[in-house]
Amino acid sequence: MQSHLPQAPSSLVAKIIQTKTAKPNKEVAILAGHYCVAPQLSELSHEGEAEHFSFALGIAVYRALVKQSITARLILWVNDIGISSEQREQLKQQFALPQNYVSILQHAQIPVTTVEVIFESASRNKASTLLRQKIKQNPEGFQKLTSEDPDLVRCIDLDSCSIEVGKSVYAITGPEGLPLVMKEGSNPKCNLILATLFYRIAQSNPDLLFVNIFNDIYIERIRLGIFVAKQVYELPQPFINLFCDDDSYFEENFTEIKHKEEADVV
Repeated sequence: MQSHLPQAPSSLVAKIIQTKTAKPNKEVAILAGHYCVAPQLSELSHEGEAEHFSFALGIAVYRALVKQSITARLILWVNDIGISSEQREQLKQQFALPQNYVSILQHAQIPVTTVEVIFESASRNKASTLLRQKIKQNPEGFQKLTSEDPDLVRCIDLDSCSIEVGKSVYAITGPEGLPLVMKEGSNPKCNLILATLFYRIAQSNPDLLFVNIFNDIYIERIRLGIFVAKQVYELPQPFINLFCDDDSYFEENFTEIKHKEEADVV
């Protein structure tokens, strides 16, 4: 797997510069390279082509923004769910960036310490606490249903998001008008976990701009995560979303899909 950088999309850089001019305090949070550590999800590990390319594209965008004197943060979201609590604690204590990601950073001449690492388990744990607070503040904004309700919308992949019989469900009205499950029993769903991730990052700057760069299998999850972030956490921050398919990418604004672009290597 090569460490060459793709070229940052010129249209994306121009869009960010335009918003920077409008709001001088604008900060850009680039989420790129998301991968899973659980052995049963090895096809979504850091060695996956889309994951590797996602990180490389994020680095390219970061470098292009820094050259334009735009403040940017590089954030790597690591999925540590699906391993034991003992393994998770060991991972956090001994964590090091994967070597292929380190090689990309070295090629770009960016220090490894530039990358902020956030573990998915931390977002999941915080999600339950924050949801309780939001329900207490605005109980009318949430629905409490039973897990057997046939209209419930859960995760995209029911193989990894199974129905729990006899559980209480907290939901909001989703983008299609159906109840969107955010928590079932004691388990926050992926949309709430993502929304909590965005919320916690957004606390650093009200003028933050999110640039998401993910494997394209996560399109629907990102869409619902942004929806929940805006509905539950009332995030005003804008989102730009790029999705990777091997060594190509496309931008998705959730109203239309642009044509894929092949990435030029520089």
